[in-house]
Amino acid sequence: MDGNKINVLFVCGMGMGTSTMAELGVKNNLGKLKIAANVQHTSLGQMESLRDWADIIVILKNLFSEITVKEGEFIIPVVNVMDGKGIAAEIEKIVDVHFPQAKG
Repeated sequence: MDGNKINVLFVCGMGMGTSTMAELGVKNNLGKLKIAANVQHTSLGQMESLRDWADIIVILKNLFSEITVKEGEFIIPVVNVMDGKGIAAEIEKIVDVHFPQAKG
């Protein structure tokens, strides 16, 4: 966590189109929920280099089986990356319980 902001990492196969679209849609919706967040996107191959930075990882459901969830990690597998409102709502559930200081 960076101060009062959570760090959210979006992961897709190549780290370009899909995760970028998800990042943009969710960032807007997190603002509406008054959740302070640093948001970044990456590819599955580069995920490990950012894993310790992330408080919450959002990953495409079809890639979820490619990773091993570490103890204490918060990972949200998603099917529809265009559902920024729905993904933000899932992030909010985690924030409410584990990172309440990120909500203003």
